[in-house]
Amino acid sequence: MRTRNPADPSGIGRRACLGLVGAAVLSAPHVLRAETLRAETLRDVDVVVIGAGSAGISAARQLIAWDYEVAVLEARGRIGGRAWTDPGALGLPWDRGAQWLHNGGDNPLRRLARDLGLSLTASDFEDMTASGTPLDPRHAAERLLAALDVFDAGLDAMAGGTPPGATLATLLGGDPWTDAALRLSAISLGGDPDQLSLADAITLASGQDWLVEGGTGGLLSRLAAGLPIHTGHAVTGIDLRPADHVAVTGGFGTIRAGQVVVTVPPPVLAAGGIRFTPDLPPAHGQAMAALEGAEFLKVGFRLAERPAEAAEFQLDLPRLEAGEGALIHLDPRMPVAAVIFSGRPAEALRRSGAQAVIAEAAEVLRRQTGLTGIASAWNDWSADPFSLGPWARPRPGAEEAREIYATPIDERLFMAGEAAPGPLALTLGGAWEAGLAAAEAIWEVT
Repeated sequence: MRTRNPADPSGIGRRACLGLVGAAVLSAPHVLRAETLRAETLRDVDVVVIGAGSAGISAARQLIAWDYEVAVLEARGRIGGRAWTDPGALGLPWDRGAQWLHNGGDNPLRRLARDLGLSLTASDFEDMTASGTPLDPRHAAERLLAALDVFDAGLDAMAGGTPPGATLATLLGGDPWTDAALRLSAISLGGDPDQLSLADAITLASGQDWLVEGGTGGLLSRLAAGLPIHTGHAVTGIDLRPADHVAVTGGFGTIRAGQVVVTVPPPVLAAGGIRFTPDLPPAHGQAMAALEGAEFLKVGFRLAERPAEAAEFQLDLPRLEAGEGALIHLDPRMPVAAVIFSGRPAEALRRSGAQAVIAEAAEVLRRQTGLTGIASAWNDWSADPFSLGPWARPRPGAEEAREIYATPIDERLFMAGEAAPGPLALTLGGAWEAGLAAAEAIWEVT
């Protein structure tokens, strides 16, 4: 295992190097594509990064900036993971997966987007209407958002004081506005209140969200420019038995490395998507099994035009209160609407098939806004073998799963992704920070 002098020869400390990652990457080798890459071109490296999503890209950028030799192996034929900006389905760049840069004040991707010259548009959750009550829809939304502020403040006050296994449902108290606010919050977490860990929800940050020019997939593609990414290279095995290296195997053959960063989602690992030899420690296996795929569907519609005065977010309050709510987002930049389902209704709808998903979303859009889509698209992330869900959330009662999952194994195997702990967990920004944390941990042991 090699050792490195903590002092950079140029006199710049390694933490200060974070600001120089972009320049370092520009001089790195060009991106390697699977269709032009032969297995024998893979050779031994310092670090193998598995997965070219947000966490994998950030880990690779940082490690290369610190002069590690890195290979990034991506199973899909594209980079970005669940940040996939599709330019074709709707005729406009639409994010099939991750769409927002959440909590922009603390989100590192917001700064990086600005550094790349990409425009950012504030997504205003307070620009909302709530229909289905005797109140004016704008007034009803104001009541709901005020209740949401109270709910968020109550969560903050409960930090560290929740009973084991408690769920968001324990906070349902019968007040229609407070309960509706809780259910609205649950939609964003990908489950019904009784499926969501209260302790985990308390750890998550809230703040201003942003939409990025060219979509989140476009942003990650820009940030991955120049990285040694091998697309179409699915890893099937990781062997930790050799004393002096880790063997990473797949259809491409075998590549040896000193350390490996795994950014594959926990549900895929729990399902045996990668074979570990020897088996992972029992605590890690249990943690991955407890980090379950969220239940969340987003259906996109191209509109003939975007109504000028329409609110950015819209919902039907009685349906929300009944646990059947769908949230509508009208993109402020272009004529695109997204209909969002969550929890058990999303799971039941997903299982009914693609036609039913599109039909139900179209009906929700028509009923709540009067709008009709001229093109539609969605992506079933739960059926995607490389993700098995839009993101991973801990099962109630397994609140330590994030910490255990992110704990390095044998100073050679490091996990990173949106399932890692922290206030930005569940998000692209949280995955980016987890990738940086894995790179930092590798530095500490080499």
